[in-house]
Parts: sequence; structure tokens; C-alpha cells
Amino acid sequence: MKGLIALIFFASLVSRADLVRTQVVNLHRGWNAVFLQVDPTNPKPADCFQGTPVTMAAVFTGADKSLQFGKNRSVRNLVSQNGWDIWYAANRADAFLTSFFQFNGGKAYLIRADSDFTWTVTGNVVPVTVKWQPNAFTLAGFCLDDVSPPTFDQFFAGSAAHHPYQIYHLANDAWVKVDTAQTTQMHSGEAYWIYCNGSSDYQGPLAVSAPNPNSFSVNGTTPSGILLQNNSPNPLIVQAQNLAGSDRLPLAYQLRAVTDTNVVTTTLDLPNTYSMPSFDASEKRGLWLTVRPERMTSAAQTGLLKITTDLGTQFWLPVTANRSETQLVN
Repeated sequence: MKGLIALIFFASLVSRADLVRTQVVNLHRGWNAVFLQVDPTNPKPADCFQGTPVTMAAVFTGADKSLQFGKNRSVRNLVSQNGWDIWYAANRADAFLTSFFQFNGGKAYLIRADSDFTWTVTGNVVPVTVKWQPNAFTLAGFCLDDVSPPTFDQFFAGSAAHHPYQIYHLANDAWVKVDTAQTTQMHSGEAYWIYCNGSSDYQGPLAVSAPNPNSFSVNGTTPSGILLQNNSPNPLIVQAQNLAGSDRLPLAYQLRAVTDTNVVTTTLDLPNTYSMPSFDASEKRGLWLTVRPERMTSAAQTGLLKITTDLGTQFWLPVTANRSETQLVN
């Protein structure tokens, strides 16, 4: 028991610097629909927006799904709508009405700026999972390539629950329907109202599943698996990037082949960018990872995996590696 306590205590001392990334959000004058992909180092809106032209921010907290997206498409009278918590800048006369006090990654926000502004947010990576409201609109955003993101149709082609498309984006302080999903590109860090018919756990063309959605653990040479599934109707090219930090995590991947008598495995060093064989439509495949204990710089190390597709989707996964085979108990 004492050994377990010591191990857990040691784990709490592990540096998490390699789990930090920076998100850049281009805000324009007026209201912006923003999807935050990191837990900000300074999560208070007053700290995030000190010395900036941002004067208001809002987050939907209402339990009634019918209030999420009503007939009023304008956001200018947001204060009068139910289900929203709002932050007001200290120099505003209505600052005393503030009811929103902390940003959290993996959520959508509405942010109002008095002029164009580039907001740079640094914080811990948050694996993104959209919780779709059944038979209702959900304000959602996604991690996408900044240069070549998918169109809405490329992203949602594999989800029957999102057809026919009912998607709205924010423009000039009003929600405007996306009429050409086949040609309209999505944008990383932007949030949209998206309707879901019935229940759905759809997360995009590539589903990425790990035992712990918030952190992936690799213990010694025992392989840990990440399940990947192509949810799109077309073949998909997938890459896994082992991102550099202060010390790159010495990960390895395992290939498995089935013979007439047994399962043969081969373990290879995970390169900085590992291109996997093409995924056929609906194909599932495991990415089995281990660590090279002898190359670790400490008994426990952290790192980041960035899993991408040729459609321009991304999935960021924090990784914790331990030299020992012993797994920590949560």
C-alpha cells in the first residue's frame, strides 16, 4: 500500500510541459463563435482578455435543449435569452451581471470584440468529444487542419444522424444556414449549431478511442492500444505524429501478424510521423504502442500524439509513459 501511495505521489510530480499547446483564434469585430481546444493556463476571462478589445464572452449552460437554438437567429440580445452565462469586461456598466468565470477546453463559446484581434491561448491539450443532443441543435467545434480543412459534407458524410444537413455559422452577429455543405469548408476553432436526428456518438471521419479519453498511458514494454475506425464512405489515410517537447517521448509501435499457429509481433520505433496503411471504409484497426524504457529521461514522461487524416481532421492525445510495467490506479 505504501508503495502504491508513493507511486501515485511521484506521478503527481511529473512535468506536464509536453502536454501544452497554443491555439490561435482570429476574432473579428462583433460576435464570434469559438471552439476552445485547450484548457487555458489562465482560465479566467478577465485574465485571458486583459488589454484586449474583447468585452463579452458567453457559454451555454442551460439544461433545456430546446433553448440552445431558437427562432431568434441574432446574438445581439443574448443577455435576454435563457440558458447562457455571460462575462462582461470590468469597464462596462453591466460588469456586475457577470455569471461566467472560467474557460474550459473542449467547449464552444461566443466572444464579442470591439475590433479585429488575434487571441493566442496556451494551455493543456483536451481530447475533444462532442456530446450530441438528440433531436436538437448542439453548439460544437472540431480540431481541423488550418490550411486544408474538410468540407461539412466530407466531415459528416458517414453520419446518417446528421442528414439532411441543418448547420448554421455565425456571420455579422447572426446565425446563417450553410446551404452548400458539399463545397463549404469548416474551420478549426470555429463553433457551429448542428442538428442531430436521434442519438449519435459520431466524432468525424476517423473515430479515435483510447481506454482513458483524457490521457493515454503506456507502461514499460506492455503494449497499450488505440482503436481507429474509418467512419467515412471512402478510404482514409491516417498519420500519427509523435510531437517534440523538451524531451521527445521514446515511443514504439507494434505490428501483429497471424500465422497458422500463433501471432507474430514486431516492435519498431515510432518515427516523428508514422504513416499507416490506408484504411478502407468502415475498417477498424488498433495502433499498439509501447515505450523504450532505457531511452526515457525520467521514470515517468509525458508527450503528445497528433493523429491526422488526409481529409484535414485532427485528434490530439496526451500520453503518459512509465518505465515500470506497474499501472497507476486512479
